[in-house]
Amino acid sequence: MPDVTLVVRDLSGAEDAERLERALGRLSFVELVNVDSEKGLVAVSFEGGEAELEEIGSAVEKAGHDFEPSPGADHATD
Repeated sequence: MPDVTLVVRDLSGAEDAERLERALGRLSFVELVNVDSEKGLVAVSFEGGEAELEEIGSAVEKAGHDFEPSPGADHATD
């Protein structure tokens, strides 16, 4: 199961983090989501590859957030 960590710059608190977590959790291939609003990090475990990773990114953007991959994280999807 691939894991990805995203840096989300504009999380404004617990309510915002919960909304983002729910949005990502609705994706059928997402197994686990952990949002740390204080650090601006979102960790996602999911089944799939590049197409699913793109959908995760789209869901983050649709929730109103800008993001980038966490520096130094391994984002390889087999």
